[in-house]
Amino acid sequence: MQQPRAVTAGSKPSGSRAHWLALAAAVVLLVLVYAVVDLTPRVDQHFFFSSDDPQLQESNTIDRRFPSGSQLILSVSSSDISSERYLDKLRQLTGRIAAIRSVTGVRSLADGPKDFGDAQASPFWSRLLIAENHRSSNVIVLTPGNETERLIPQVERVVHEFDRDDFRIRIAGAPYVVEMIRRSIVHDFIYFSLTAVVLFGVTMWWVFRSARLFIGMLATCMSAVLSTLLVQSLFGKKIGVLTANLGTIVFVIALSHLVYMTFNWQTLASKTGRRAHDLAAAARRMTFPASFWSMVCASLGFGSLLFVQAKPLRELGFGGVLGSALALLCAYLMYPAFLRWAVPRDSAVMEMGPGRRFWSRRFVPLSTGVIVVSLGLGLGLTRLNTDPNLLEYFKPHQELRDGLEYVDRNGGSNPLTLVVAAADGSTLNSKDAYKQMWGLQTGLEDHKGVGTVVSLPVLMAEGRRRPLAFLLSSEHLLKIMEEPEHDRIARTFVTSDRTQAAFYLRMIERGRDKPRVDVVNDLRAIVRRNGFKPVLVGGIYRLQGELATLVASSLVTGLFWLIVLFTVVAWIVARTIRGAAAMIVSLSLVPLCMLGGVGLLHVPVDIISAPATNVCIGMAIDSMVHLMFGVRRAGRDGKTGWSAWVSAREEQWRGIVYSDVIIAAGFAIFVLSDFPPTQRFGLVVVFGTIIDILANLFVLPLLGGAELKRVAAHSRSHA
Repeated sequence: MQQPRAVTAGSKPSGSRAHWLALAAAVVLLVLVYAVVDLTPRVDQHFFFSSDDPQLQESNTIDRRFPSGSQLILSVSSSDISSERYLDKLRQLTGRIAAIRSVTGVRSLADGPKDFGDAQASPFWSRLLIAENHRSSNVIVLTPGNETERLIPQVERVVHEFDRDDFRIRIAGAPYVVEMIRRSIVHDFIYFSLTAVVLFGVTMWWVFRSARLFIGMLATCMSAVLSTLLVQSLFGKKIGVLTANLGTIVFVIALSHLVYMTFNWQTLASKTGRRAHDLAAAARRMTFPASFWSMVCASLGFGSLLFVQAKPLRELGFGGVLGSALALLCAYLMYPAFLRWAVPRDSAVMEMGPGRRFWSRRFVPLSTGVIVVSLGLGLGLTRLNTDPNLLEYFKPHQELRDGLEYVDRNGGSNPLTLVVAAADGSTLNSKDAYKQMWGLQTGLEDHKGVGTVVSLPVLMAEGRRRPLAFLLSSEHLLKIMEEPEHDRIARTFVTSDRTQAAFYLRMIERGRDKPRVDVVNDLRAIVRRNGFKPVLVGGIYRLQGELATLVASSLVTGLFWLIVLFTVVAWIVARTIRGAAAMIVSLSLVPLCMLGGVGLLHVPVDIISAPATNVCIGMAIDSMVHLMFGVRRAGRDGKTGWSAWVSAREEQWRGIVYSDVIIAAGFAIFVLSDFPPTQRFGLVVVFGTIIDILANLFVLPLLGGAELKRVAAHSRSHA
């Protein structure tokens, strides 16, 4: 292999010290972010929606009207849950859990029913505490739900102390799931973001073989990320479930500008032999128009998320628009100084690869195959699963997932609350209403997606078991259960005016074959069939169902409006109808392949992995715009038609290929995560980069520049 050589004999780096100022600016940004920005991702039980969203307001209304708090479930299994040994140990566990500061109440076989036989005979305690397989019982831990970071570690320490082969403890419940998601996001945010940056750096070093360019790229991209975090913090934005990956996304956006600018700098050096200082300015002028329109398109892609109801998507939209603008700003204010500092050399990358003869070919069979495969994969769009079950957020055959599955099989793992009222508006403390509510209780329990149901009629049935309770009216019994000595439990199930009652359901996630929204509608229908009207529906199950609907809607409407807006940009960039149409068709192949392939392979599209489409579409637009500006430059040099596209491909292919390769290498590290949504995010981006290269280097030139007659003749010659 030929040794790298300087393009211009005796050329030296510029004496300018602007690169030191750029490095100083990066250090200052790092210090400011460390001092000002809270880098801890925030995840709570209501991270799906902002406070003004109607879905969350409905759940909050239920919480205020029926103050029950969040439930953490400890499922304790043994060979004989009725033995004295088991119950004695359960009593010790219950006491230790109750002593935790943020725990407001605990119910178990050792604290509630008189004994195991009493629990079995009780309609209330048997549903609440004894699993369907009668080989485990539940310890129900009541907590405010907003202190999971402190509560869960304390519970885990107690569980670790008591957990044995014949006293197996599994944890479930919304607070635990939220804390596990938070931990996974924090872990990935810290370790995989740093690892991805290192991998980006190694790949950049391999491509450009220049310490000065490597330092410049790293400083510029990190400045874009740090400035985005800083400005977000000034706007009061916290790092959330999706914006935890924003740093990597902004790094990628900035890096893309730098890769194209660097290859244009090297191309100019090989053509003109000008001094490095002049080359930097020329490369900046050559690259900026395409980078500007790429930034506009990327901002439009992220901006489409600003109008959806899902809070995480809106946060990502704001961060993406901000990051796209700051990435462009940092790229063109900081990086040219490093180009002036470096010496352009003929690296191995510039020497290797196909030449003009290769790029002169039209690749009709390949391009046709890409289009046909894309259309075939597009059929998978109808099979997209944007409502994966709760278990899909965790890896199979691990302690956490196994515990959730066990609890899910024995009573359900995802909470849902139904608030009902009599269809005629009458009170619910009469004998007829009590009988009618039992019919509703049975109807809900018969639904295959419902596990345990605890409600007012079940509570009253427990009250009726007390001595001489048959002498009391329903209203008198409810008033007794509202007394402090009974923990005011009646208030958890019925309003003070007795017109509304709450039914607490634990929904089964495993084997669910319908969207959560449809399941909730089924339950509403059951309520109506039994003579009641559903007043409010809330809980994590309902919020996740609504979120899945919003994710699906954002994918469809967001992509539609992005295509519409990109059509305008494509016309401005291409300046011909054919060129703009070719750009639109080529861009459409990316979401067709990505989302269609995901649908056909039954890969869940959750709230965390869904934005991968926006990242890949942004890359595809970036490559298209740079290629189209290459065509326009060729046109100014007197080349027309296909020859202009050949010249543009020859000039820009390294930027397109290596930009995508660097990005894919960085996101591929996410596959090593223990958090499946992060894994899916990385895999989808890697797959998207492959489609991006094929669409931009082969399909787009064929559609935009090949002479139709010659293409037809070329096709017949291959037939």
